[in-house]
Amino acid sequence: MSTVDTTALDMPPWHTPAWAHMAHAIAADRVAHGLLVCGPPGIGKRVFADRIVAALLCRERDAQGDACGRCAACRQRIAGTHPDISRLVPEEPGKLIKVDQVRAFSQRLHLTPQYDSGRIGWIDPAEDLSPSAANSLLKTLEEPPPACHIVLVTDRVSALMPTVRSRCQLWRLTPPTPTQATEWLTANGMDPAGLDADSLRTPFAALARDSQDYSALVDGWDRTLSDVIRNREDAASAAERLAREPADLLTDWLYRRASALLAQSLAAADEPQGEAGSVLPAHLARVATRMDPYAFEPWCAGVVESARLARSNADWQLVLESLLLDLKRCLKRKSS
Repeated sequence: MSTVDTTALDMPPWHTPAWAHMAHAIAADRVAHGLLVCGPPGIGKRVFADRIVAALLCRERDAQGDACGRCAACRQRIAGTHPDISRLVPEEPGKLIKVDQVRAFSQRLHLTPQYDSGRIGWIDPAEDLSPSAANSLLKTLEEPPPACHIVLVTDRVSALMPTVRSRCQLWRLTPPTPTQATEWLTANGMDPAGLDADSLRTPFAALARDSQDYSALVDGWDRTLSDVIRNREDAASAAERLAREPADLLTDWLYRRASALLAQSLAAADEPQGEAGSVLPAHLARVATRMDPYAFEPWCAGVVESARLARSNADWQLVLESLLLDLKRCLKRKSS
């Protein structure tokens, strides 16, 4: 996904309650050594986590507990050259974090910090820790070096090993209200008119999509989905092409299409209404009216699982092909 320059954005108002507690903990020097920032995708978890790191390293914080942005430590952090920040991320997008990476990460955290504010470890996304890597991390979480804080960020806290979760203080962020999202998006230069409820719950994702021609991508993916359903293209060739698309954007689209198709099929089962009120393009809305919602529900669960598999060692093309074939089977069950 194209990144958005979050440094130029207004702070999200839905973070305010959590930040008030965090700022108080930082001011009182009562911050846990392990901090797990979690919540649904698109609500600004990484912005919140970065705000924590900035405040922990800064020694001239403002009245709200935020970093000043002017001191030597802040300037180095903003430039990406702060010597006391160590990051643990996958070596390649979509790959797992390996145990050797964790060992090197832990060794860096035990180095003497350059500033008296201590060292910071950043793990993102934490759900990408392989089982062996997660086990290797446990010792550092249990016995962290003095003046060291480890910040973990995850979209799926349930995907983390319970032993990792239990050794961290949980900071769970919640989605904004529609009013908060609308006002914040407007203040940050995006017209929120036409956004559905799901988009308003994930405003950072909405901004990321707005930063590129997302609508053109979606139109192409919708056509592909329709062509596979109508046997104008085989699932294998469609999956091969879709697998080359940005996985995070594609899984977001799949989730939205699954939700809309299910809603449309349920509405059609209760009282056929054609395409009226549907958020789907016309050709997919017609498909949805032919679906058995009860046979289709497991496919929706498969779409949710695909988001996890997109960040695993699974063959992403085969995952997509399987999804497309399962969708066609759902239609066959209704017709039979």
